[in-house]
Amino acid sequence: MPRLSKEQVEASITKAVVHIATSKGIGATGMADVARTARVSAGTLYLHFENKEDMLQKTYIRIKTDFHARLMRAAAAGTSAAIIRSLWDELMLFLKEQPGAFLFLEYAGAAQLLSEDQRKQMGALQEEVNTLVRTAIDDGTLAQMPLGVAINLIIGPAMHLARTHALAGKDPGDDTIEQTFARVWASLRAA
Repeated sequence: MPRLSKEQVEASITKAVVHIATSKGIGATGMADVARTARVSAGTLYLHFENKEDMLQKTYIRIKTDFHARLMRAAAAGTSAAIIRSLWDELMLFLKEQPGAFLFLEYAGAAQLLSEDQRKQMGALQEEVNTLVRTAIDDGTLAQMPLGVAINLIIGPAMHLARTHALAGKDPGDDTIEQTFARVWASLRAA
């Protein structure tokens, strides 16, 4: 069997962490189970992580950073209206392609496993998304409202839709996604 590249090993470990955490829970995600599921030695796992906490934190940061990069592709969409739509579409595409990773972000975020410095790092990523929405408010694409309200109106329904369908193991379907976005957009756009 050919030797796996570092990226392939990391991907296998991430997949194993996600699988175990979303099926057994964050607290029940142990190093031995991850090594076994990822088909790597315990020694290999300890080359990547100091301990369970480090493994969960780094996995969260890796997935969140990848998810953020996907969302930030929306910045190239052109107009603020296109950017908001692209944010929504990228979130839904992430759900369809990686429902387990989406649930892991939810579970790990709720478990508050990040250090203060890591939370600041993740907060900076959120601020980049906030800037896109703030620009849409400032340029009149979205109705005048507090930024937090706009974020909640965009992300809240998307996250609920994603969570509901990821837990059910089903694709939400393009019609449901489209109808939900239409209602969200109606609540956001400037009159």
